[in-house]
Amino acid sequence: MALLEKVSDQELTKLAGKSVIITGGASGIGKSAAVLAHAAGANVIIADLSEDAGEVLIAEFKERILYVKADVSLWTDVLDLFTKAWDRFGAIDVVLSNAGTNAFETLLDDEFDGETLAAPSLKNLEVNLHGSLYCAKAAFHFFKKHPERNCQLVFTGSAASIIDTPPLFLYCAGKAGVLGLMRGLRQRLPSDKVTVNMVAPWMTVTPMLPDWIRLKWGDLPANDTDGVARALLLPAVRPQVNGKTLWVAGNDIVEVEDALEATRPQWLGAELSAQLDEGQRRMGITN
Repeated sequence: MALLEKVSDQELTKLAGKSVIITGGASGIGKSAAVLAHAAGANVIIADLSEDAGEVLIAEFKERILYVKADVSLWTDVLDLFTKAWDRFGAIDVVLSNAGTNAFETLLDDEFDGETLAAPSLKNLEVNLHGSLYCAKAAFHFFKKHPERNCQLVFTGSAASIIDTPPLFLYCAGKAGVLGLMRGLRQRLPSDKVTVNMVAPWMTVTPMLPDWIRLKWGDLPANDTDGVARALLLPAVRPQVNGKTLWVAGNDIVEVEDALEATRPQWLGAELSAQLDEGQRRMGITN
């Protein structure tokens, strides 16, 4: 286990003068990340569906703030967000692909269109997974406009990226897809100045968390939004971090990718693990 040092306010001052896009940035974890980045001196671009919440942040921050109403499940909205951020602040340095939902869970519901069993809603996947894909596409395009700068893309995944969390079936699928996306990208980035990482919050107290879950959780460690926000901003202030999954529990940050790789011969078997290494090397995926 690699327990990482928490990000301090002093370390966050490295964000001063940088431009940070945060989707889902008007509430919860995203808002906490926006508050931290803005206080550190960053230009903050918030994407969110709530215009009222966006106006509140504009009034609170007063300067170095841009709010764009955007639905991350729509490519046109995501492209509009990045274009407006570029037009307002120029170079985009950090993208926190944070917008998400745990709603639209209809997989096991027997809903009918007349007498025909209706397909489940895919809106959950469109927000959680398609939105991450769209942010990645736009981020890399705009990062390449200023290749001399260090740039970071950080996904908000979930504990559900790694462990089963029924009855959030579509949420699990979407967040597992975000983890796969991060792993697929980490060795094929536009340049060595660009990084990609994922944060996997465990139980986090946000407006999305139902009261009955809080009661069942009891005295087990839980995150607050500030703790997860600091994990989201960690790759932005430590640009050497790339391709990592940062599990957050009780506001502690644990990097899990290195431990998974180190223990692979134990859970896959030494011979098959060695064959996998050789196969990846021959395919040019690893050295």
